[in-house]
Amino acid sequence: MTIEAITKHGDPSPDPERDDSILPVQADAEPATPAGDAPQARATATIKRLLEEHPAVAKEIKDTLRTRVYLRELAGRTNQAEVLEAGTEEHEANLAVKLDPGDHRVLGFGLGLAVIVALVILDAVPLNWAAQAFGLNSAGTWLVTFILVVASIGAMLGFEVTRGHPRRRGVLTAVVVMGYLALLGLRTEFLITVSKEPLPVALLQSALLTAISAGLVLCGSAILARTRHLSHSRARAAARRAAQAADDARAAQRQAAEKLQRHIGSLHHMLLPWALRSAAPEGADHANWDAALDQAIRDLFSTTTTTT
Repeated sequence: MTIEAITKHGDPSPDPERDDSILPVQADAEPATPAGDAPQARATATIKRLLEEHPAVAKEIKDTLRTRVYLRELAGRTNQAEVLEAGTEEHEANLAVKLDPGDHRVLGFGLGLAVIVALVILDAVPLNWAAQAFGLNSAGTWLVTFILVVASIGAMLGFEVTRGHPRRRGVLTAVVVMGYLALLGLRTEFLITVSKEPLPVALLQSALLTAISAGLVLCGSAILARTRHLSHSRARAAARRAAQAADDARAAQRQAAEKLQRHIGSLHHMLLPWALRSAAPEGADHANWDAALDQAIRDLFSTTTTTT
């Protein structure tokens, strides 16, 4: 493996201020450098020659290059994930301002819908008992029950739609109260006529059933008031998924960068002792030569990819 492979798969985010003109040199011979040049160029050429003279580092170089390419791919994926995360968060924030500026809706659409369905099923029981007061056969009783259940759902939705409109809310409340009073009277009359119950007992039983049904309707209305709109709920879910994907991408990039640094450290420890055995060039003391060799290794195998 030649040093050209290292320079080809160099930094994922190369530094434009770094002079790479010294990199594409032949590894089989150390080029001559002008006498006035700093020892850094000689140090870089020495390290490149050592890479060719010691095949033991070939596998480590391959692993380093492979990890560096993978890190570059992960950097691109992380950037895409962060862009998607920012877009979904902005979209969710815009919907929140439009549909829930007071941040009162704390239930997701799916959860709120499940609670409403459960309340409607519970409400069907007292409404079926109230439907029996019409004195119809089984099919007719269940038909009336279905109509009453639909009316209850309409009342829940009506209270939600008229929220913020006191006049319309007042009219709807009056209609709902009249409907429950009618059911109260029918149920009381049914218990007195059919079950031969005394008036106080029949009235108490009818009032209890009516109160249960009305309470379930009010609970459903309150749940609707705390349930997010479908579009807002979907936007929040998309934002959560995008945030999780971005976190996963950043974690993968961070792990790859740590792995690359381990490979670079291994190469550093392998090459520096060999390089230190070489004689310092004329005009440079041994301390400056050692520092130049160390810097040459770091320049060849360093990465400018950052992780957050």
